[in-house]
Amino acid sequence: MEEIILKIIIKSLLVIMLIIYGSIAFTMNYRRWRKRRLNLIEETFANVTSFYLYPDPNIEPDLIKIQRTFRKIGIVPSKPRNVQYLIDLMIRTQRSILGENYLKLKTLFTQIPPYGASANKLGSKRWYIKARGIREIYEMNQSQYVKELIGLRNHNNIYVRREAQIGLIVFLGWKSLRFLPYLKRQMTLWQQIKIVEKLNDLYPEPDLFYLRKAYQSEKPYANELIMRIIRKFNIIEDVRYIINFLDNPNFDTRESAIYCISSFFLNEADLSEIKKKFYNISNIEQQLQLLKYIHKISNEIDLVFFKDLLYNGTDIIKLSTADILWNNGYKEEVQEYYYHQYAKQNDGEMVSV
Repeated sequence: MEEIILKIIIKSLLVIMLIIYGSIAFTMNYRRWRKRRLNLIEETFANVTSFYLYPDPNIEPDLIKIQRTFRKIGIVPSKPRNVQYLIDLMIRTQRSILGENYLKLKTLFTQIPPYGASANKLGSKRWYIKARGIREIYEMNQSQYVKELIGLRNHNNIYVRREAQIGLIVFLGWKSLRFLPYLKRQMTLWQQIKIVEKLNDLYPEPDLFYLRKAYQSEKPYANELIMRIIRKFNIIEDVRYIINFLDNPNFDTRESAIYCISSFFLNEADLSEIKKKFYNISNIEQQLQLLKYIHKISNEIDLVFFKDLLYNGTDIIKLSTADILWNNGYKEEVQEYYYHQYAKQNDGEMVSV
């Protein structure tokens, strides 16, 4: 009986080993075959692109012939991995091309079979496919799909709406800010930074008409984005917009305002306004940040303001204020304050006795 069981175990192990070795052999062969296929796609794409962008003087590129060439190497709807690989190749190539060839490659992109391969992804129920389609559309500057992106700017998936919003920046530039008051969902810090960078890369000359149109937005994330735009483009004439949010009830909005205002050197009127708002900030750390900024941009020490903080601020604010005054030649004022505190302490002890 034991011999029979042992034989069954040995046979089972042999079968398992055969399956494992068979799987390994199949995987290795498939990878070699796949590598050859990808190399063929790369080689064909390089030849097609070279001929398309730099044709012979007497030969006009034939887009129909190009489509047939792609189909012969497996760029067909039934093989989406091949289609995706070609799209990725084209996007990488487009990033390194400028001028007339950039526009020609944009036209070539539309001829990848199946027609509108990236646009078709917008109809997918899977968010990552939809987001990838949006990115491919704006990476290859397919502006004919801008209406579809407008419809996705408030999508319930954060990655889809993020890509759609970035796509609108790519296609519409500063005009895309007119949609800002109508956004219904939270915009992350990463989204804000990405949008600001895209504007700076593609549209470095600010359009104040469309920027100021967006000022009517009441959403905190929209306010934060606008402040970051003002900071990035150094729009000094609109710095009051940032100042208005320094004492905002929302912590993140105040944080953005303090961060953005730190890039500017202000006139006395604006500086005076900041000092008034300083007292309305409830967070000690943010008060400290703003206090350091006030000291940095002040031409001279506002003794009335700093002495008021020295006598009436919190312990941390008092300490920072004393440090500023001491290091700027106002040692007597600091000593006077500590003598005053010492006298108060002694008076309190005498009363208690």
